Amino acid sequence: MDWNIRKATLKDVEAITGLRIELLKAVGDVNEGNRAIVFEANRRYFQRKLSNGGFSAWVADIRGTIVAISGLVFFERPPHGENISGLEAYIMNMYTKPEYRGYGLGHSLLEKCIADMAAFFTGWLSSL
Repeated sequence: MDWNIRKATLKDVEAITGLRIELLKAVGDVNEGNRAIVFEANRRYFQRKLSNGGFSAWVADIRGTIVAISGLVFFERPPHGENISGLEAYIMNMYTKPEYRGYGLGHSLLEKCIADMAAFFTGWLSSL
């Protein structure tokens, strides 16, 4: 299978949102009664956070169709002894369509998230 791993852009918001809804449905958090409102809330979130850098995502596409996603959220908590900056990152939204599982897409996306996170914190530390 020939796939492409790339950083998500604002053009991917609808696809990212659709796969997030599939993920939430699979874990029982979305049903037909709340699907539309949850979809729209997530679409607005991704639009806003991809624009301002608060969310970073990588996607796997096959022939132009996004079949797997990842997500990385950056946030700041109050500083504490083990994290004096308070800056944290959370890997989330890892999902691969069932028919594309077992090919290493999730692993490849996770590696990109980890590299993204390392670059973010390296950049932040060098700005001090």
